[in-house]
Amino acid sequence: MIFYYILALIAALSWAIASLISADLTRTLGGIGFNRIRLIFVSIMLIFYASISNTWGTININFLITIIISGIIGVFLGDTLLFLALQKIGPRRNNILFSLAAPFTIFLNIFVLNEKMLLVQLLGCFLVFAGVIVAIVYGNSNDNKHRWEIIEGSIRFGIVFGVLAALCQAIGLILMKPILSAGADPIASAAIRTSISAFLLSFTYFSNNEIIIDKAKFTINIILKTILSGFLGMALGMSLLLIALQHADAGIVATLSSTSPIMILFLIWIITKKIPTLGAWIGTITAIIGTTIIFVN
Repeated sequence: MIFYYILALIAALSWAIASLISADLTRTLGGIGFNRIRLIFVSIMLIFYASISNTWGTININFLITIIISGIIGVFLGDTLLFLALQKIGPRRNNILFSLAAPFTIFLNIFVLNEKMLLVQLLGCFLVFAGVIVAIVYGNSNDNKHRWEIIEGSIRFGIVFGVLAALCQAIGLILMKPILSAGADPIASAAIRTSISAFLLSFTYFSNNEIIIDKAKFTINIILKTILSGFLGMALGMSLLLIALQHADAGIVATLSSTSPIMILFLIWIITKKIPTLGAWIGTITAIIGTTIIFVN
């Protein structure tokens, strides 16, 4: 059992590393340009995996429209907003904002799926929100400035994008919940969701809009880093998480895999030799405790 819990932690670490790689790439290419090329490669990976695993037959044709809608909301909109936020506010703030997906999912379960909310889960939601506020407001100082703490443009836009990304992720998951419960393979479902999103994002290549247009030309180095980011974040991280979920307690696995924000703090500390502020640590740990309460209960 411990082996599968370690896999969940490795998944969180792979997401943390992918986030740092993506942070540099979003500021080189722009959030939309990076997400476009990333989703194209991730779609190819997932389609290949689903094909060799022969899991396409688990997708009921009656669920196809819902899977596509889930992909448009959770991946096309959610991931695009996520990387726009990453471009503006950096990986530390972005990852802590994305932890809001857990309480958003709880609230959507209540209003959409008519599930009951425990009082302890409400406490967990409060801790997540409190942790996010502390990490954002008190997580920065002039003594630990580095490239991942630099804010590009308005921090308000970055926060709005990050919150909306978490909400879109939660909506996408709620839409997928009954489909996965009915036996649809997660990888095959993810392949459909990412493919439709990659298709829609491909049209942005022809736009001249200042926000959408690529900030730089693609080079071999950029493409390889984008593939690595997609592999770590989707192919490796998600696969390890699914394996852990199949063999171990779902609440503990979900909690361990949600430690990505605190791993980012350690990675930033190691790479930049600058210790994150006390506010960043307190806010991140508080949010993770809140997420733990939500998942375990």
